[in-house]
Amino acid sequence: MKPGTVTPEFRPSRYQQAIFEFVRSGTGDGVVRATAGSGKTTTLVEIARQLPDDLSACFLAYNRHTAGELRDRLPPHVRAETVHALGRKSLLRHFPALKGCDPTPRKTRQLIQERITQLKLEFAVGAHNWPVAVQYLYDLIQFAMANLTDTKIEEDVAALAVQYNLSPPEDLGLEVQCHREVRHLLRRRLDVLMEHNVYDYEDMLYLPAALNLPTPQFDFVFVDEAQDLSAVQLKLVLRAMNPGGRRLFVGDERQAIYGFTGADADSLNRIVQQTGATILPLSITYRCPRSHVALAKHLAPEIEAAPRALEGEVYVIQEAWLPRWVRAGDLIICRYTAPLVQQCLRLVQQRVPAVVRGLDIARQLQTISRHLFARGLKGWEGTLEAYQAAEEIRIREQAPSPADAQRQLALRRDLLLCLRVLTAAGIDRGIQHVEDLSAFLETFFSDAESPIVFSTIHKAKGKEADRVFILFPETMPAVYAKTAEAAQGEACVQFVALTRARKTLVFVEQEQREPDLNVEDEWGL
Repeated sequence: MKPGTVTPEFRPSRYQQAIFEFVRSGTGDGVVRATAGSGKTTTLVEIARQLPDDLSACFLAYNRHTAGELRDRLPPHVRAETVHALGRKSLLRHFPALKGCDPTPRKTRQLIQERITQLKLEFAVGAHNWPVAVQYLYDLIQFAMANLTDTKIEEDVAALAVQYNLSPPEDLGLEVQCHREVRHLLRRRLDVLMEHNVYDYEDMLYLPAALNLPTPQFDFVFVDEAQDLSAVQLKLVLRAMNPGGRRLFVGDERQAIYGFTGADADSLNRIVQQTGATILPLSITYRCPRSHVALAKHLAPEIEAAPRALEGEVYVIQEAWLPRWVRAGDLIICRYTAPLVQQCLRLVQQRVPAVVRGLDIARQLQTISRHLFARGLKGWEGTLEAYQAAEEIRIREQAPSPADAQRQLALRRDLLLCLRVLTAAGIDRGIQHVEDLSAFLETFFSDAESPIVFSTIHKAKGKEADRVFILFPETMPAVYAKTAEAAQGEACVQFVALTRARKTLVFVEQEQREPDLNVEDEWGL
């Protein structure tokens, strides 16, 4: 096919035609604001096919799975890879001794364990503090790298713990020391790389950005899911263009819901500010039926239904009806995790195959349970209640504002309610030891496919199903979202929820319960 022409069988919308014209005849960078289900990948592949063969081009995908799928669709002169792969090439060019060496996934944990061994000689604290300190340090390091945090300022490191709802060791002196250790461990990462040729996936992003290493450059750069870029990813991406080249960023600020993972919630606007990019809408959804689009328009007025879209179905049912409604292929989503756990348990007890998506949730619960129940499960309820009370005091004291405290409290209560529900279920099944409880938690959560999947709305982003159930819609937006930024984030969560279904959307309303079991009470809503 001749460069600059559209694939014959492809019929672009008016929005796609405007984007193609911008790429052919315009100048500078572009930011495509692509709504949910708008065919952004198809649009980008079509643009790639129209690029001249002598132009070096790269498609930066959000993950390896997407990059792999794109390689089969893109023309030979357009490469598809992740931002991590881009960073790895930068790292290997500067440290050629790393060639032939595979990443060491446990590098961070090994460095932490070495340091913890030394700290044990300096701090006389209860043994149960140390596993918590290991995880706390690990999380602090991950978020410090993602945000390019200035770790010389201990207050900035401590602020990461509050911002991302991290669990510190109960010993205050050890907690403060962990904040100081982050800078040392980040420096140690580079020492270990240079002395032993050991690097990991985080080094691929962090070291090229922190050391300002030269990055592979291209004449044309596509950037997918730009709203989810972290500060460290954005720094690499912005340096991947040849002088005189062009970039096309694609994302949707309506779906910017990964701020809690280190993504920059204002990434798209920041890109426009830094590059002077032209904003290009892609507003027609080819996934959502008309009735679902009508709901989503309250949050995103720009979204449009496709010309041949189905009318779709919208139902409202009571929580008690859910087991009779769900069937294989359904996706059940919720703002919080605890309701998903409770409903999934009901189905599993009826021998209906179902899982809650999120092995990372299982890991968090395992860490907390090993910390709390190290001396056994006897009296576990009192132990958990005391821990929750202590956590609430800590969060209220450390949160930068009352609104942020409420947000952190809601997240913490949600996680601890999951632990309460699953610990009770495990004990009912005869579990007597914390390691058996840990194993039970591992089997309950999964990231593998299942006939019926329960998922938080955050983990459902990018997913779709013919039938989607929104569990307890009354928990959205969270009442603690009192700042403009928080309200915007909650609107994004609602938008993602409303745009997952291809045919049927079912709202599942919560039943009224006794006060001590009411979901809203559990979160302080």
